[in-house]
Amino acid sequence: MSKRNIDNKFIEFVQRIVRIELQNAGLQQGQWHIGTVTSIVSSKILQVKIDGSTVAQKVPCNPDITFAVNDPVFVLFVNGGSKNKYIPFKRAI
Repeated sequence: MSKRNIDNKFIEFVQRIVRIELQNAGLQQGQWHIGTVTSIVSSKILQVKIDGSTVAQKVPCNPDITFAVNDPVFVLFVNGGSKNKYIPFKRAI
C-alpha cells in the first residue's frame, strides 16, 4: 500500500471518528449540518460532502458569498429534512 493510500485511509478514519463524536454530542441533529465544498458548479450551486460523507451532493447556496473548493460550510436542512438543503454561509474553523 502506498503512502498516499495510507494517508487517505487515515484521513477517512479520523473523519469517521469526528462524525461519530458529533452525532453522539447531538450536534448533527435537526436543521444544521456541516459540509466541505468539493467543487463549484455555479454561483448558486456547490458540490458538497455533508457530515463527512464520501459522496458529494449538489446543493443550492447563497449567491452573495464567494465560495472556494475545500471551504467549510454550514448546510441547512430545511424543516429538518435532508431532501431540501441550502448553504447559507461559510463556517469558521
